[in-house]
Amino acid sequence: MSEILGKVIIAGGSGFLGQKLARSLIGDGYEVVVFGRQDHGPNLAGRFVQWDGKSLGDWASELDESIALFNLAGRSVDCRNTPENKALILNSRVDATSILGQAVTDCRKPPLAWFNASTATLYDDRRGDLPAHDEFSATDAPGFSEEVGRAWEKAFYAFEVPGVRQVSLRISIVLGQESGAFPVLRRLTRLGLGGRQGPGNQWISWLHVDDWVGVTRFLLAREEVCGPVNLASPNPVTNAVFMQEMRKRFAPLGIGFPAPTPAIYLGTMLIGTAPDLVLKSRKVVSRKLKEAKISYVFSSISKALDSFL
Repeated sequence: MSEILGKVIIAGGSGFLGQKLARSLIGDGYEVVVFGRQDHGPNLAGRFVQWDGKSLGDWASELDESIALFNLAGRSVDCRNTPENKALILNSRVDATSILGQAVTDCRKPPLAWFNASTATLYDDRRGDLPAHDEFSATDAPGFSEEVGRAWEKAFYAFEVPGVRQVSLRISIVLGQESGAFPVLRRLTRLGLGGRQGPGNQWISWLHVDDWVGVTRFLLAREEVCGPVNLASPNPVTNAVFMQEMRKRFAPLGIGFPAPTPAIYLGTMLIGTAPDLVLKSRKVVSRKLKEAKISYVFSSISKALDSFL
């Protein structure tokens, strides 16, 4: 039997991104433990350990002598911004981060690195030819998602445990076949609704799911990288360009009707999501990953979308 390379904990690891990372790590010989509220049975990659994301329990002992902790826990933002949902979105992130911080602090031999999810929507709306935001840009933009991102990172950096490297993963839109934004946009495009959304000049910062795995594995190995890191392709595109590339591949006869801004507000209200997810301009890249000379499998949107054909 081959030697285990080390134990990696993924809190909230039963979702799309967590499972992609878990399968990659297991394939290379790591032991993976998934903290979750509900066991997904034999299809789950990793050993399941139950937790509630807000209180200490037996799960905390798993952190001792692990090599890394990834925290991806948090209620989906793909919902209406009602007061109840907003409280769930905020509290699920802050509570999980805070209780993990307490558990890491109490460890006899804590994880060598703690990677905590965050969001690339922390930066303000940027349009036109202005340069993209990077990790050194201001994060004081107004808005609910931005407030959540700041509270999330504040809870994370409130803990400073000696010997534990901390990295906040400011994740952009991750494109994958199984979940997230891509399947929804592909379905709309196939129905002939693949035109630009709103003005079309809003930027989309994106990352192919294979590069999500690649970047997280890269950060796991690079002990010198700490603090916030933007997880985004080096080539953001406007919504108009993104939807044009979608139509080329998935639209009947390449045709797609646009959705003007009022239609976006109406449509998101009907399907129960927030219009900002479509209309905000997110123009974000990573200076830290560029300086570390990471290579992306899918650096262009055309190559990324080709992989889903």
